[in-house]
Amino acid sequence: MLLNIFIYLLAAFIAVTLVTTIVGSGGDVPSSSYNREPIHTGAGYDNNCIIDELGWFDNIGQTSRRLKAFYDETGVQPFIYLKGYDSSLSTDSQKTEFAEDWYEENIDDEGTFLFVYFAEPNQDEDVGFMAYVNGKQVSSVMDAEAVEIFWAYVDNNWYSDKSTDDMFVDIFNSTADRIMTKSTTGNDVAKTGLLVALVVVGAIGILVIMKTRRRHEAERNAETERILNADIHNSAGSGDDVLDKWS
Repeated sequence: MLLNIFIYLLAAFIAVTLVTTIVGSGGDVPSSSYNREPIHTGAGYDNNCIIDELGWFDNIGQTSRRLKAFYDETGVQPFIYLKGYDSSLSTDSQKTEFAEDWYEENIDDEGTFLFVYFAEPNQDEDVGFMAYVNGKQVSSVMDAEAVEIFWAYVDNNWYSDKSTDDMFVDIFNSTADRIMTKSTTGNDVAKTGLLVALVVVGAIGILVIMKTRRRHEAERNAETERILNADIHNSAGSGDDVLDKWS
């Protein structure tokens, strides 16, 4: 009985551990090492946060509204700029500099995370260069670790069958969900496993003690009853000569 209880508890722990590990790991997406707090810039959400020179988005207005979930969770304003091919921007450094200058000239707050995609001449076949620019107030949320997580979601989604609209919404919203909560690590799982093991061992120990105590009580009660119900005339001898004589 006790062994069965232990097996059931152990199986339940393994199942929970596997689910937690799979969900928390997020495939090849890096872990979030701490809980981030949303920023408060005082600026409301801007629905005009997509510029599409490539014609890739199906519904810019609707997608902009869906991106608000990223803002609600992080306090960071998302902005997506899909830039058409520009032959004057031939190097990665030139494109990065263009993104930084464009932010300074076109975004009047420091709470925006700008993503810029630079198309190649064959925009539908060749993947272009991608850059990002952080506003000065964004770094507490979109730090180096968070940006790495963002790029991982870009990699995971870029070649999917999703529409451009759904792809970017999933990239930003998945990033927000990931970076705002500390991911479950191997140490967390180990600590949980140790705690569960201690609880299981403790529970089994208590059950063993209780079972042993009940068995001893039953044995004492049986012995007492046997003594009280014993037939004095069937005894081999009482040890009293007078009583033995007249018996």
